[in-house]
Amino acid sequence: MASVTDRGRFWEIKNSIWMLWVFLTFGFFNYISFFYVSYKVKQRKWFIAGILYSIPFILMMITADTALSDTWLDDVGTMSYIIGSIVSIIHVIKIRPEYLLRLDAKLSSGYKEKEIDHLKKTIAREYGATPVIDKQPVLTNTTGDEQIGYNVKKEMRVEQVVINETTEEELAKVPGIGGLFAKKIISTRSQENGFQSFNHFVEVLSVKPHLAEKIKPYLLFPEKEHVVASTNKTEGRVIDF
Repeated sequence: MASVTDRGRFWEIKNSIWMLWVFLTFGFFNYISFFYVSYKVKQRKWFIAGILYSIPFILMMITADTALSDTWLDDVGTMSYIIGSIVSIIHVIKIRPEYLLRLDAKLSSGYKEKEIDHLKKTIAREYGATPVIDKQPVLTNTTGDEQIGYNVKKEMRVEQVVINETTEEELAKVPGIGGLFAKKIISTRSQENGFQSFNHFVEVLSVKPHLAEKIKPYLLFPEKEHVVASTNKTEGRVIDF
């Protein structure tokens, strides 16, 4: 099965374990898989699918060991279970790539930090405290463009890393990279004796275009500008008058 994200095969396999609720239980608990992925990436369509796949399970529970066990309702429940099992197996295989891409995007967006900040503000409001807000210094006697330039330089100074000198831990903090990709970058850097340029980095690591654009502002490469000096020689004859 081809890799879907840049986080590596192991990460994708680890985050596909939810599919076992369909395969190992022969579809009996297939709805759990859909409730799980719906919760992880906040997709209502998969939550609705989980409800639909739970209907055969509910019917079988109602008709099992009751007076309805030998009626047409029991047959309907059994057929619904068989059909639902087959359809759910096809369904989980189909939604797996989309789920992995959505999960990758969610993890790269820094949602955990946002949730923590939101929780801090909520708790502060409950207890009547003032939440701590990071403040940037305001430069006096500067134009608006100079103030914006200062903020941009400050942000880049904090977040950029030198690709041939940075550690695995620092790389893992770059949005869009993460721990697994950082480990791969460090290993490839050793094999290549360092990255010569951003294009070299993208080529040897087979970085996808959308990820390359995302991480490029945070990485510094030893790209050298070769300036070729040319001299213009003129020849002529000096005439005395």
